[in-house]
Amino acid sequence: MTPDPHPPPKIGVYVNNRAAVFLGDGFTLADLLDLATDVEGAGLDFVSVGDSLLAKPRYSPIVVLAAIAARTRRIELTTGILQPHMRNPVLLAQEWATLDVVAAGRTSIGVGLGTGPLDLVEAEYRLIGIPKRQRGVAFDEAITLLRRLWTEGDVSHHGHIYDLDHVDAGFTPDRTPHPPILVACGGYVPERAGTGPNDFHTPETAGTFVGPFERVVRLGDGWITGIVTPDEYRRALDVIGTIAAQRERDLDHRFERRLNCFLHLDADAARARRIGTEFLESYHRLPFEADTLDRWLIAGNAETCAERVAAYVDAGVTSFQFVLADHDQHRQLDRLASDLAPLVRTHVSTGDGRARV
Repeated sequence: MTPDPHPPPKIGVYVNNRAAVFLGDGFTLADLLDLATDVEGAGLDFVSVGDSLLAKPRYSPIVVLAAIAARTRRIELTTGILQPHMRNPVLLAQEWATLDVVAAGRTSIGVGLGTGPLDLVEAEYRLIGIPKRQRGVAFDEAITLLRRLWTEGDVSHHGHIYDLDHVDAGFTPDRTPHPPILVACGGYVPERAGTGPNDFHTPETAGTFVGPFERVVRLGDGWITGIVTPDEYRRALDVIGTIAAQRERDLDHRFERRLNCFLHLDADAARARRIGTEFLESYHRLPFEADTLDRWLIAGNAETCAERVAAYVDAGVTSFQFVLADHDQHRQLDRLASDLAPLVRTHVSTGDGRARV
């Protein structure tokens, strides 16, 4: 799929509900709410939070977003990502619809399978009573049911995981026909097993960016991914476009293409990379090596980071979810808003495949 001409990309901040747990007094839930308010004040486009049960515990995403909704008026509220199959789909449909009404229709929902240390991921699936080998099936059914519960008055479903007979969620979200669903799909398989955040390493796929991209076309109003080079991103987007064309689905300007990436802005490039790496490893409870870091961490001064961001815009990215890779979250937001965001929003292409800002 060749990206259409696009306006400047949306810029969002992952207001880190996991960091608010593991950073202790250095970044509390109160600090998180202040940060979200400052993101809106800085004129950025959205805030997101994450989701995990045991692998990477954090404050509950829907509750946190409801608190942010009460303190903001304009900014979009989303997840990057939420694991829908970890919840009863009827309960999730009602809780998210409630959030969307509280937020006056300002939500979208980013969904994904989630990942983390293998033993803890397996423990999560034992906890919810779904075999890990069936997580893809559970995810697909959960998204299908979520959409139906928001748009149909009477839902019956007899699947491999969920069984519903004539269920009516009772009310709908404020946003019509429902909040956009952005599907996380695609992951880099590190060269060496046991490094990086993903838990699907095989010798055959090591060193490649892979994913069931058909799922994006079938279930999504948009796509989220990360740990990818611009060239890998462009090729995956072409695959998604080909699948969409085969299914006669038009992925127009409303189909959001979001990149998740960690960001550390600092005039000292070596220090930026070191602190950013330490933050990633603390967040994910796993070691990282250069092949993964180079795809996921954007670090350095504003001009250097803007050049990297511009390359992704030229590859087709329409929005960026920046995870602030620093214990001092507020400092990174200030640098993003004052130094990097203006450069990103004035990005243009030279037309010969090279990006500049």
